[in-house]
Amino acid sequence: MKKISAAISACLLICLTMCLTGCSNEFAKREYNDAEKIVQIEDHYAKENSVFNTIEGGYSLTVAKFDGRQTLWNKTIEENAYEQVRFDLSISSGYAKIVYIDCDNNITVLAECSQDNSKKQSGTETISFTSGLNRFKIVGYGCKDIDLKLFFDEP
Repeated sequence: MKKISAAISACLLICLTMCLTGCSNEFAKREYNDAEKIVQIEDHYAKENSVFNTIEGGYSLTVAKFDGRQTLWNKTIEENAYEQVRFDLSISSGYAKIVYIDCDNNITVLAECSQDNSKKQSGTETISFTSGLNRFKIVGYGCKDIDLKLFFDEP
């Protein structure tokens, strides 16, 4: 009898663990379009197998799994400047976007990929870097196999 109740308890514990694991990206899903959360200085994310590198003329990020929001670059600029920013973003599933946040916490979406739409986006945008703190962030939920390249001359 003790063995049966121990086995049932173990099964219930495993089921509960699996249910909670499946809900782990709910915070990221809720915050994906929440400007107030995105502009926060603090990052909030969960990720697996992430590599972020400085490459010639920019940055490279690859991540196996990602949920949340993470700052990729931030810098306090002395004078306003315009720069061309080139980006390549791809995912195999989930929802991800790259955003620019100026010193007034205005958000500009540079690229957005989803499992429902385009899983790959490339392009060039002219960014008006403002005097003060400027940031690039990745925001996403349910993301798998993110590959991002971001190129620009830092002001």
